[in-house]
Parts: sequence; C-alpha cells; structure tokens
Amino acid sequence: MAKTPQKRALATREKILDGLENLLERKEFEMISIAELAREAGVAVGSVYSHFKDKNALLPALLDRQVQRVEARLAQLRETGELDGISIHSRNGMSLRELLNISVKSALDQVQQSLGVRRALLTYRRMNPGLEIPLSEKLAQEALDALATQFELYRDEIVHEDLREAGRMVTYFVNMVFLDRIVFVSASSIDRFRPDDEALVAAYTDMIHRYLTQPPSQPS
Repeated sequence: MAKTPQKRALATREKILDGLENLLERKEFEMISIAELAREAGVAVGSVYSHFKDKNALLPALLDRQVQRVEARLAQLRETGELDGISIHSRNGMSLRELLNISVKSALDQVQQSLGVRRALLTYRRMNPGLEIPLSEKLAQEALDALATQFELYRDEIVHEDLREAGRMVTYFVNMVFLDRIVFVSASSIDRFRPDDEALVAAYTDMIHRYLTQPPSQPS
C-alpha cells in the first residue's frame, strides 16, 4: 500500500533526524551543514528546509526524540517491572554491589551510545538557559521513584532513611561522572588521566556502595 503524503512527510523527517544522529557521532553540531545533513539523510536540501526552518530548529526535535526514548524505557518499566533486564520488585539473588555495578555500566553504555546527541542537546540547553521540559521532569521523577523502590529491597544494607533522597544523590553522581564524555570530544589532557571504562565502572560502583552502606562521618 502506498504511503499517504502525511506518512511520507513523517518518514522524511525521521530520515533527516537519523542522518543528523549519524553525523553527530563523528562531529560537532556546529560543524554540520544543511547540505551535509541532506547528503547523509539521502534527501534534497529543500526537504530539510521544508521540515526545519533552520539548523537550530533541529535541536528541539532531537530533544523530543530523546525524551520519547526515555518515556519508552519507563513505559516498559511500568509494564514489566524491569528496566534493562533488572527487576525493581525482586532481588533475584543479586547483591547490592552487583546491582550497582550493572546499573553504572548500563548508564555508561547509554551515554556512549548517544554521545553526539547528548552534546547537541547540551548546546541546545546553553542556547536556551530558561528552557523548561515538563515531560522530561516528570520522567526524571518516575525514574527516581523506580530507583527508590529498588533500594527498598536492600533496606537492611542501606544506611540512609530517605531512600528517594539517596537515589537522587546516586543519580547525580552517575550523571556527573560521565559528563566529561559529553563535554570533551577530544582532549588529550583529559584522556591521559581518564581511566578505562572497566576500571571506572568498578571504582564508581565501590564509591556508590560505600555511600549507601557506610554511615556518614560525624564532624569532630
């Protein structure tokens, strides 16, 4: 069955965004031209402009795509009770340290698989410092609730009374530790001191485990 004009337009728009994501794996958003994007997407330059008034108009579309992906992951969580194959309602014989190790590695994998998009969105946020994304905020709250539910399974090991606040701290830690991957495309001074991924995941798992299971030091 032939596609309707509306479906053809949507398919073209998706091809353009797919092409942009492919290019972002190789270069900065600021260095990508509309002509280059059209070649990558396999469409005419005019087709790009018929969907996006200028290059910067691509950024909110990328943001919408990223939010939709997060929403899909959380929808799967609501439907199955699992996220990335990990149940939030059962320990399944998994220790807290094992859970943290898998979670940190999963977070790193997600960052590595979408570095270009994340860099472009960071540019978009810099260009729009007052930007509010209600759905994104809602999804972040849902993810935090899921983490607190997961931590409840290890209540006997975790020293913090407020598991949601502990989850907020862990989420912040994880986001910060991988931020350099997003900010620095190629920086030899950073790369020289950056540990390899396996060592980083192991060290960060240990740090988070200590934060969750060891009472905070009391001021002298």
